[in-house]
Amino acid sequence: MPKEIEALIAPILAAGGALRPGRKHSVLILPNGRRTGIPSTPSDRRAIHNLRSQLKRLQATQAVA
Repeated sequence: MPKEIEALIAPILAAGGALRPGRKHSVLILPNGRRTGIPSTPSDRRAIHNLRSQLKRLQATQAVA
């Protein structure tokens, strides 16, 4: 997994999230139980930017819910 992705998910893991490895995508489980797929080898040049945006949205819904 690229270092940029590891840096993005490290705070979530420290807060009680879990990372479940998969064949092509790992699954990041947030402390509130919400899930998102994490690409093991992102081929899209915007993959890290898209993941950052997706995590922001999930954390915002976590704070509201």
